[in-house]
Amino acid sequence: MNGLLDPSRITRLVEAAALAPSPHNIQPARWRFTADGRVELYEDTTRWLSIGDPTGRDNALALGAAWEGMALALSTQGHGLAEERLEDLAWPSRSQAKFRRVASARIVSGVQQDDLAEAVTRRQSFRGIFPLAGDAEKSALRELGNGHSALIIEEAAHVAKIAMWHDDAAAYGMRNPRFAEELFRWMRFSAADQNWARDGLSTDCMALSRIEAAVARFALQPKIVRLLCALSLEGLLVSEAVKVRSAAGIVLLHGAEDSSWFDAGRAFYRFWLDLTRAGLCAVPMSALADSEHHAALLRQAFPLPRGQRLVAILRVGKMPAARIPRSARLKAAELMLPPQA
Repeated sequence: MNGLLDPSRITRLVEAAALAPSPHNIQPARWRFTADGRVELYEDTTRWLSIGDPTGRDNALALGAAWEGMALALSTQGHGLAEERLEDLAWPSRSQAKFRRVASARIVSGVQQDDLAEAVTRRQSFRGIFPLAGDAEKSALRELGNGHSALIIEEAAHVAKIAMWHDDAAAYGMRNPRFAEELFRWMRFSAADQNWARDGLSTDCMALSRIEAAVARFALQPKIVRLLCALSLEGLLVSEAVKVRSAAGIVLLHGAEDSSWFDAGRAFYRFWLDLTRAGLCAVPMSALADSEHHAALLRQAFPLPRGQRLVAILRVGKMPAARIPRSARLKAAELMLPPQA
């Protein structure tokens, strides 16, 4: 038991921190609370997209977001993080251990609740076609861009070009058979899947109808992907241009070149929560960010401020009136490591 927190409080903290985003919803963050009043963040090294994220950049962003999620959750209980320490990480891990420590901090009292904490349970990815955004939504997005390190792209012709680049980048990724296999492993096509309520990308959250989900279950099989690639039809699997063009804007989130991807993940999460507070929803355009060629095209067309690097690309739009399916999450008990002997 932690010196400041009882087990029920710790469970609530872990559940709240687990709502942070991660690539393919892999949820790599694990937690340990120590008897001397500290919290430690670990990475489950088996939950890493070694093909889609070979440098570990996306995992570092996800772990940073989870750490920020824990800070936000602690603030709702009047606590905060002090004496934070970040480990020097590399991917693949140099250790053979399943869990490796990422960050640690002392838990302190007397902290006011963070204004963004209330948005944590409302933040969701929306992968469908956005409702038509009005002046209010576009103005809110511009204001958030000014308040964060974010470049906002609104012009329809520019958004259409980015939509084309995104589809090209996604199609290019599918030509790698190992990437297609990795994606298929994390897809959840039916509630009958034993992992449907645990992790991964469900067809509900991908905004696929029942018929589209059935087609995807067949077409995304690695052997079918290989056949479609041989016929130069891989673009049919990944096209999201219509969805991208419905966005109120495309966000290029950036950060200092000398900052860590872990810290960038913290800022990324805070920006997304700010979007939620403004009545906006978003989804990362990971295929575009992960393709060096297409990300270079983007930076050339839309230069970032000097000394800044691209952190994430999101399409952002008006929150739909209909309920957005929630992404699955692992139970708190599975996310907590036992105390060290």
